[in-house]
Amino acid sequence: MKNKKEIALVYNNINRYKACRLSKYLIGLTVNGYNLFELKVKYMSNKRWTLTFLFLIILFLYVFIQFIWTSKQMEETVEALDKRVSLHEEPPHFILIAQEFDNPYWRKVEKGAQDAAKKFQVEVEYVAPLRTSIEEQIKLLEKAIASKVDGIIVQSLDEEAFTPIINKAISKNIPIITIDTDAKASRRLSYIGTDNFAAGQLLGKTVVDMTTGQHKIGVIIGSESSDNQQERLDGFLSVIKQHPRLEVVEVQASNISRIQASIQADIMLRKYPDISVMVGTSALDAIGMTVAVKNLQRSDIQIFGFDDVEETLLAIKKGEITATIIQKPYEMGFIAVQLMSKHLQGQPIPNVYFTSSKKVDASNVQMEVTP
Repeated sequence: MKNKKEIALVYNNINRYKACRLSKYLIGLTVNGYNLFELKVKYMSNKRWTLTFLFLIILFLYVFIQFIWTSKQMEETVEALDKRVSLHEEPPHFILIAQEFDNPYWRKVEKGAQDAAKKFQVEVEYVAPLRTSIEEQIKLLEKAIASKVDGIIVQSLDEEAFTPIINKAISKNIPIITIDTDAKASRRLSYIGTDNFAAGQLLGKTVVDMTTGQHKIGVIIGSESSDNQQERLDGFLSVIKQHPRLEVVEVQASNISRIQASIQADIMLRKYPDISVMVGTSALDAIGMTVAVKNLQRSDIQIFGFDDVEETLLAIKKGEITATIIQKPYEMGFIAVQLMSKHLQGQPIPNVYFTSSKKVDASNVQMEVTP
């Protein structure tokens, strides 16, 4: 029994010795300079790096896709905000400074300007003195400059008085367009309105064509200080002087008032009872003259007016006024706003834009009367 145990022990020791030798042998085996153990370690290490590398690639792709998606979302958000800002952005603000607030002629200018404002997406503010006043107009112009508006459209009643104020606005990068009456010596961008000298000539030709024989003429102009009134008068006189049968005996001013026109006409007709033709160069003069003529019961007087005030056109239909020279106040207002809008967009605009004028008498008045 003892021998069997000893034999078994010896046998086990031999097996252990063989296993140990085998292990050392296996460890000693090499492949491409690496033993099997090192190969196993290296294989396990490479596998971990491969997995790590794949994980990093997947992570990078995920982050990259998230970045692209987020950038696109941000672009869409910014675009939407831009659209909202553009929708709520205030439009350019223009001020139209007229001669007299409720004058029918200037209300037509305002109507043209407001219609243009809707078309060109701007805002037009209409202001004017209650009564014609150069001083009040200049105050309104100064106020508009101080308000830093985007553009000013103004009638220059007195070039000498308005020129330095207009130049001041231009120096502050506030564009100015003159309307109806120009300030040629100023730095204004453009003038929109009638060629007043030519319109005065047309008025003179109308008197020549629609009268016969010798006539004394009384003239009433809107204002002695207004350049456009003086230009019309000069144009008128340049034609009348060519016809010896016609003589201008007196010129007075109505201050753009039908009441004053009536008073001046009454005084003139009493002073010169041989006057047979009365001529007015502003919108309300002819209407005022008709009142004086009726009061004095002078049915022999021929009256010639200016502009297409509704009362003037109706008086032509009745035969109370012989003819009038009409301007295009609506067109003036519309074109002024259009050109100012173009200027703000960097487009060139003309230095002068003359609107048309024409004679209206009994033969064509129906086309001008508002239905």
